[in-house]
Amino acid sequence: MKEIKLSQYGPIVSSKTVGDEIYTLINSSLKKEQSITINLENIKSMATFCAKQIFGKLYIEMGSQQFFDRITLKGADNDLKTIIQIGIQHALEERK
Repeated sequence: MKEIKLSQYGPIVSSKTVGDEIYTLINSSLKKEQSITINLENIKSMATFCAKQIFGKLYIEMGSQQFFDRITLKGADNDLKTIIQIGIQHALEERK
């Protein structure tokens, strides 16, 4: 299982450019690996649009089951987990 450390993008992930870079990194890793761990240590916050851009897009592309089977989040505090959940929710709402 590959681990992707996002600390180089922090402590706050809040730009579209960084979001695109993170999404591309995760997506390309998922093409090579069965499962990955995304290490969010030292990420204090993330803009909800970045969470939607990264995790919402992955969730929609992969589907719920594969998303949770293949992606593990590590080192995220409860606030960051909530932001990621909101990003996924916004992506799903936009899709309707």
